[in-house]
Amino acid sequence: MKRNNVQAISLALELAMKKHNNVLVYGEDVGNVGGVFRATRGLQKKFGVERCFDAPIAEALIAGTAVGASINGMRPVIEMQFSGFAYPAFQQLLAHAARMRNRSRGRYTCPLVVRLPSYD
Repeated sequence: MKRNNVQAISLALELAMKKHNNVLVYGEDVGNVGGVFRATRGLQKKFGVERCFDAPIAEALIAGTAVGASINGMRPVIEMQFSGFAYPAFQQLLAHAARMRNRSRGRYTCPLVVRLPSYD
């Protein structure tokens, strides 16, 4: 079956959430609305508000909570509305997520996915 990018992302998220109970999907309008391009549509209904939910429009907060969740065993997939909005999150992503393994001498890792929709 041929899929477009949004359909492929949606299917991948659903399969990951089915297979792994520690996968979280959250960000700006991803719960009720389904994200900017609707890639997360229906996930909240299938997996509940504990695993797919809306976050405030605060990119640094979204990234920071993803760092905390990931070092505590969760596997967050976060989405910001557009790639241009990611700049406030860079401190969390670069200073903390990217360096976690080295800073903790391998004690912690920080596996997370950041989704940044953009127009072609």
